[in-house]
Amino acid sequence: MPQPQSLTKDAKMAMISQFLGFMLDAYDMALVLIMAPILVKVFISPKGSAAWQYIVIVFTYSITMASRPIGSALFGRYADKIGRRFLLVFTIGGVGIMSVLGGLLPTYAQIGVWSYVVFCCLRLMMGIFFGGEYAVGHTFAIEYAPQKKRGQIGGFIQSGFPLGYVFGSLVFALVSFLTTKEAMLAYGWRIVFVTGVIPVFLALYIRSNLHESPEFVKAKAGGKIEKSPFLNLFKRPQLFDFLQVFFFMTGLFLTDYSVYGFLPNILTLKGRGFGTTTYSLIYGFALFMAFLGYNFYGWLSDRTGRKILTQWYCAFLVVFGVPVFYVLYHAAVARNLWMAILGTVMAAMLKLSWGVVPAYLCERFPTGRRAAGVGFGYSSGALLGAWFSAYVWWAHKIPFIAAIEKQDMWLSPAVILTVGAVMTFVSLLYSPETKHLELHEVGQREPASDQAEDLAAVPPTMAVA
Repeated sequence: MPQPQSLTKDAKMAMISQFLGFMLDAYDMALVLIMAPILVKVFISPKGSAAWQYIVIVFTYSITMASRPIGSALFGRYADKIGRRFLLVFTIGGVGIMSVLGGLLPTYAQIGVWSYVVFCCLRLMMGIFFGGEYAVGHTFAIEYAPQKKRGQIGGFIQSGFPLGYVFGSLVFALVSFLTTKEAMLAYGWRIVFVTGVIPVFLALYIRSNLHESPEFVKAKAGGKIEKSPFLNLFKRPQLFDFLQVFFFMTGLFLTDYSVYGFLPNILTLKGRGFGTTTYSLIYGFALFMAFLGYNFYGWLSDRTGRKILTQWYCAFLVVFGVPVFYVLYHAAVARNLWMAILGTVMAAMLKLSWGVVPAYLCERFPTGRRAAGVGFGYSSGALLGAWFSAYVWWAHKIPFIAAIEKQDMWLSPAVILTVGAVMTFVSLLYSPETKHLELHEVGQREPASDQAEDLAAVPPTMAVA
């Protein structure tokens, strides 16, 4: 039976719950990027070039992304076997604990290089919990969504991510405004990290009052719970769908983090561009525009289709990627605020396709392995895509790019963004359109039904011939 086309109270609470969870995900990740110029001095040896030190800190962001598949595989597997609701509480609780520990870390001045090692370990654990958070939470919310509003609801919960970046930027700007540079290095960064625990309490309260996903309840009643949901992702015919999602997500990760992983570096230009407070506000404005764009893109995909809309969007990225970075770089060089605002609006337009991701991924995997498929399909893109800092460094070393950039990396991230857009476009050539499917229909092959109807319409004599 098709789902109702109006939002129930439980559906709304599931949306809000995952919106908060994903917002917290982004908030935590944003703090690493936004505070990178400070964290360099807190956890990294003063030896080495400024560019190398920045890359090393951004590398910890990549560790968090690359460890997500572990959490997605672990928590997604159990969500498909025992249900979504309990694990939603468990994953968000783990995130809260890691947030508190982030504010208690020792510094390089205290224990030397081991401070960076401990920081990396914490980022790895955070990635595991967030990998589980995505696998369980996004699946849970979309399984409550009416079929004709899945894109819109997916865009809403995905928009929690850029909004989390906005709050991260605002909190950092506020703390840095209220303290001195010396205070930020001494203890301000600790305060900023610990603030990440605040949304956890609200998310825990909401999730403790939710009911189990209706799609999981139906699957359990129908005996469709699988013994090995994670391993079944790698068996035919599901393997082909998983590989298509893997390349789809890898391309998106390359495009996305090439923009926001290097936007702070471009805007500040190692002290030659905008100041700390100004660039964090510009950064926050860009992400607020992305927040609006995610919602619009998800809504639009319910009308146009997920596949064709995103393919056209990838073509847009290829054309406008380099010009956006060019505008941002020259705005920072000239310290031209209005040019920077224009550039950040353009940068936000490079992120919109993420608004389709929750609905699209849920429509690619059947209920019996959906949490594992959504979580690991999403997070596995980080296995290749999350190491964007290394790819950008490699592109920066290409002679003709180095000749254009000199000491400032702005063209090299644009090159990696273009590569990601091409990967996503090509992956969609091997994907069906999914917006019309009911979730319980996903994974059902249709060779018999369509053929039977065609043969029934043919006169017997022609059928024999």
